[in-house]
Amino acid sequence: MYLKIIRRSLAKMHDSYLIYILSCSFAIGIFSILISLTSNKIMKHDISLWRTSLMPIVFSLSIVFAISAFVYMAYVGGFFIKQQRHEFLTFQKLGMSKATITIIGFLQTLVIQFLAWVLGFVEAVIFQKFFGMLLLYLMRVRISFTADLKLDGLVVLLQIAAYAIVIFSLINAIRTYRIVKNDGSKRREASFWLRIPAGTLGIVLFVSALVVVISMFTDIESYGYSNYDNQMILQIMYIFVGFFFGTYLIYFGFLPVLLTILQKIKRLSYSGLNMFSFKYLKSRLKKNTSVLWFVTELSTMALMLLTVCYFGYQLIYDNYHSEYPFALTANSDTADDVRKTINESKTQVKKEYHSNIKITLVSTLDTSGRVLVQRPASFMSYSEYMRLPKKIRDNNPQINSKQFMRIGFGNDETFGFSNRKIEWNVKGAKKIVTRKNGSSFPYGGGMFAGSLMIVPDHYYENLPTKTTDTFYGWYFKHGDKLSKKQVKGLDKLRHAYMISVDAKSSLKDSTFTIKKYDSMNRTENDYIQSGFVRQESAKRHLNQIVGFFIFMIAIFSIALLIALGSVLTLRILLRDDHEWRQLKTLKKIGVSNREVRSIVRSENALTFMIPLVFAVLQSYALIMLSGDGGMSLQYEFGWIVASYMVLYGIIGIITYLISWRSVKRRIN
Repeated sequence: MYLKIIRRSLAKMHDSYLIYILSCSFAIGIFSILISLTSNKIMKHDISLWRTSLMPIVFSLSIVFAISAFVYMAYVGGFFIKQQRHEFLTFQKLGMSKATITIIGFLQTLVIQFLAWVLGFVEAVIFQKFFGMLLLYLMRVRISFTADLKLDGLVVLLQIAAYAIVIFSLINAIRTYRIVKNDGSKRREASFWLRIPAGTLGIVLFVSALVVVISMFTDIESYGYSNYDNQMILQIMYIFVGFFFGTYLIYFGFLPVLLTILQKIKRLSYSGLNMFSFKYLKSRLKKNTSVLWFVTELSTMALMLLTVCYFGYQLIYDNYHSEYPFALTANSDTADDVRKTINESKTQVKKEYHSNIKITLVSTLDTSGRVLVQRPASFMSYSEYMRLPKKIRDNNPQINSKQFMRIGFGNDETFGFSNRKIEWNVKGAKKIVTRKNGSSFPYGGGMFAGSLMIVPDHYYENLPTKTTDTFYGWYFKHGDKLSKKQVKGLDKLRHAYMISVDAKSSLKDSTFTIKKYDSMNRTENDYIQSGFVRQESAKRHLNQIVGFFIFMIAIFSIALLIALGSVLTLRILLRDDHEWRQLKTLKKIGVSNREVRSIVRSENALTFMIPLVFAVLQSYALIMLSGDGGMSLQYEFGWIVASYMVLYGIIGIITYLISWRSVKRRIN
């Protein structure tokens, strides 16, 4: 009897079950592949970066993925139990006990979950080789990937599968028992007058969260992160609470109230048979309140994930080009040795650059402690700076021959394209006040012991200092051809010298000395001057890191998109008996197929578009919290949202076609 009832249920809702099983199996397959990658011998043995940094990230992300998949499978699995509410109550009226009906709900979920896990494991075995080769291709690692699913790992996956199947079946059994326990009593619907204050509170929370974001963004722009007091943490917490609960209350209270008001407008509700279709549409949206809210937060997370990951990629990429503007750089102490090594190798030099700098002490404001600190700084003339390649200068603001520009990073006053005022007291020279702030060092940040100031030629000529240096940079025609032995020889020249600062009460009395690099006797007042920086080794790591994150972003994005689409698709497809009777009644009183199709189309459009609007607002507001980074990502965020809308819209169109086919078959 149990099998007959379960088989009838599967046949009745085969489209919905198929979508759920496929989406669950995809999540299970991806989770299995991620777990197998963490213990893969090829990855551990041949990729040093995998052992040190990337493998823990994969393991952590696999845990996050598993938790997200668990929430999705448990939440969406309840749709089918709610769909069978009238069927279970009918069984109860015919004399079937509550325990028997509960067992049916348990076994039905057990069968579905078993099929999903089996299909997920099959997908993992089939596609493990493909995903592994794709990961190595994106990381630009030229080795052959071998699938390696160890027996211990397989046992762990089977244990997880067994526990998950039982847990999901028990959850749905409890849901089934709660349905029959109520003996068919109708749930009390929230009063219209309760929804009004709830919706109002939701709007207040949502709008106030937006206001707090704008206020924080303005304060950060004016005073910076370090000057912002501890209330920032409380404001961020309020923003998340405001968006999270505000969105739900808007769906719960404001949306039904708005639909009710529109229904009362005679010009709208009494146009032909629109009164009945509008009432049906309002009823469906009210029932899908939790689904709309769930999809909104999931969409926000997806857009945030894509934008933040792109920002991270852009930050790594920009930092790489800022640190390694040349294929090879050296200072005056090591230039002859580096040039000799280049000549001994088969490396063909495309072009060589050199620039003179002066080093002296400056007194600047350390914003982290709000105190004046003395540190060494490099100075380069405007003429020397302008002789460098344009692609190096493009990463900094444009200046003319009479302007100053400070380039710095770390815990200094500011970095990047900021117009914040910077003041430098320079030893033996005029005070510098500038609003031009760059972030890209001409010869790479590793070549400068401290910050760099680009100054007018006359200021540079009159700047008194006892220490000067010359930096050299090389471009190669066909890449770096240095052997491992030559690189090891150059590594001995990596630290040219140290600048030791003897800070006094006044900048005038402070001094600094140049001494040989000694890692054992280095103090906090010693600043390292690098003598040699090579691009090739960093480039290899950059390709691996970027390729790895592209792979992970793609997997998570596809998984989130499938989850979002399947949630909305299933909620639209799964109509209970009361809703089917409403559609059949509309058909009987003369509503044409075209008009019913319009109802289905409107339901799909509103169900898909409403969460997207709130998700874009929330994600954009949260992105703006990153300050200057958020402003610089507005263009990229627009493209991410546009791409997301296209893929999201395709799922909506497919859902509409499947939904209309199901409705047409039932009402005719």
